[in-house]
Amino acid sequence: MQEIMERLSAAARLLVVTHARPDGDGLGSMSALTSAARAAGKEVATLVPSEVPARYDFLLSPDRPAGPERFAELADWADTVIIVDTCAFAQLDDLDGQLAAARDKIVVIDHHATTDDIGAVRWVDTSSAAAGVMVGELLEALGWPVDRPAAEALLTAMTTDTGWFRFSNTDARCLRAAARLFEAGVEGDKLYQRLFQADRRERMMLLGRALSSMELRAGGRIATMKIRDIDFAETGARQDETENLVNEPMRMGCVEVSMLLVENGDAQAEPCVRVSLRSRGKVDVAAIARGFGGGGHVQAAGLRIDEDIDALAVRLVGACEAAMN
Repeated sequence: MQEIMERLSAAARLLVVTHARPDGDGLGSMSALTSAARAAGKEVATLVPSEVPARYDFLLSPDRPAGPERFAELADWADTVIIVDTCAFAQLDDLDGQLAAARDKIVVIDHHATTDDIGAVRWVDTSSAAAGVMVGELLEALGWPVDRPAAEALLTAMTTDTGWFRFSNTDARCLRAAARLFEAGVEGDKLYQRLFQADRRERMMLLGRALSSMELRAGGRIATMKIRDIDFAETGARQDETENLVNEPMRMGCVEVSMLLVENGDAQAEPCVRVSLRSRGKVDVAAIARGFGGGGHVQAAGLRIDEDIDALAVRLVGACEAAMN
């Protein structure tokens, strides 16, 4: 953290990057860091390797992040490149081949157990509930201004990664950080409505498709759901509207592991299956994901692979069953 502070203090121009298929933690951390850096007199550019979910558009004002095609240009412009909420090549998609050239400029702020050799400085704290907690601590140590929009962005980061403080990663450190953000004027009820009570009708229809596909394995301990290309076509839902659907089977007391497999046959992207995994803790789903080229946390992980969705489900269930025995 100290070395990152020194680099950010000395830099005049910053490029802030988060992972592909970004979530509230990655985008909230990026937004808060960008806002505070600009208030501290820095020039800042942002970049996301894939499309930003519409539900997080409020975090991106006043400008949209650049796409992966501009990474080399912006990395050359910046004095320091900050990657937040990932330290995995697999989550940086098209940037993989470009990161080596900018390595000496790159610093990483992340809380995931899966780490690759990215950047010159890596601050990885797996005990942190969210990258947003770490970014908040960094900004406080730097003495950079955190205005109300930046505070809202940090609270978005924390609440989306903790399920609004319901998940087991919620701890006193996270709650103390959240308390400071409420003191800064964030209205929790309005933020909750914006994040969790503003779904489109199409997403609710997609949820219905996911639940109707649910199968229970291992005596009800493993739940699998599948969303196919035809489900998107017939409901009108978007790929980014699958976020958090994997948590639904965890409402059942018997389920120890939930997995959501999503086809992505979009002509603009490489065909693949995206998998989200959740666990109550007895099964390390990060270890399961790593076996398929992915990663994450013990209780929340994911992967992306080009494989038949049904065959992949069988293999994943087998891996989970083996981990339970």
